[in-house]
Amino acid sequence: MKELVILTGYSGAGKSTAAGLLEDLGFFCIDNLPPEVIYQVASLVLPSVEKLAIVIDVRGYMFGNVTKAIKDIKERFPFTKVIFLTATKETLVQRFAHTRRSHPLSKQATSIMEAIDLEAEMMKDILEMADIVIDTSQMNPHQLREKLTKVLEPTEGKDFTVHIISFGFKYGIPLDADFVFDVRFFPNPFYIPELRPKDGRDEEVKEFLRNIEGITEYLNRIKSVILFAINRYHSEGRKELIIAIGCTGGKHRSVYFAEELSSQLEKENFKTTVEHRDVALG
Repeated sequence: MKELVILTGYSGAGKSTAAGLLEDLGFFCIDNLPPEVIYQVASLVLPSVEKLAIVIDVRGYMFGNVTKAIKDIKERFPFTKVIFLTATKETLVQRFAHTRRSHPLSKQATSIMEAIDLEAEMMKDILEMADIVIDTSQMNPHQLREKLTKVLEPTEGKDFTVHIISFGFKYGIPLDADFVFDVRFFPNPFYIPELRPKDGRDEEVKEFLRNIEGITEYLNRIKSVILFAINRYHSEGRKELIIAIGCTGGKHRSVYFAEELSSQLEKENFKTTVEHRDVALG
């Protein structure tokens, strides 16, 4: 689904930082467009990208009617979200003092305080029509990233892909795994003659493992860890995770756990892939 974000707000509130974070989240970012060309640029770019962010600051007001431009683009692209970054006056003053940069309206004002007040007056209409207002006064870049991720992707993590690999420890641990879970402490179907030639996808093996005490509990614990990790990784802008589940030979227990974990995560609307690396060797 297409996404269009108009990123605006007060000078010093963090638009440059937010634009960089949006790029990390997959947005194609365009900075400081004159209001008159916002619609044309969006119409030109959106067919080629899934996510577009247009950054507008107070300088745009010098080249046209920003309020009308945003209303027009929201009418044409109803999925548009206007994100307005704000901060307290004291915070903005401190940030300008720290960076020693001039306020964009410094030539129209006699002091930084007056420039901030002038900007607030000029942007009050945009603030009122914003879909999302974020106060960055107490935020660091990490917290801003987390906030942007949550407001732009409220189905937190649902576009996350979990790659699940079953393997046998005797053939080595997958080196690219983010998490490795050991299931060797459960009874091994390999030692049951009628189950030995089968693998963890066969119903007879699945039935055998389902009836072992602790299997379901351990599976649920793995799932809880993975869901927690997805939430944290997702807030960092990451989109995938590799999980390795190992037993001795990689044929029965690890295969069963990989399949069951995949099924449970898909019920939570996560995308999964499953690879049984050593099933033919176990």
